Amino acid sequence: MSLIGAHRCAPLPQPTPYVLFQVKDRGRGIPADQLETIFGQFQQVDVSDSCQKGGKGLGLAICRSIIRQHGGQIWAESILGEGSAFYFTLLLALKQK
Repeated sequence: MSLIGAHRCAPLPQPTPYVLFQVKDRGRGIPADQLETIFGQFQQVDVSDSCQKGGKGLGLAICRSIIRQHGGQIWAESILGEGSAFYFTLLLALKQK
């Protein structure tokens, strides 16, 4: 089982109406040529253990759909053998004066 951590707050480089979230793991990592395709429906990095882990390849596709519906973006960075970092932004609801 991989350790998942999701607590990091860092300002974006410039004033922006978005909040940036980061979720990191220490899993097996994702090959660079799959960093975009993993967000497609029914896509998995390694299907050899999908029955054991129960994945269907829909989680990240659902995340991308929800985040886009809220005006945000999602992407991943990864190093094989070290783990992955998933980032997403969500639009802040600014108070009107």
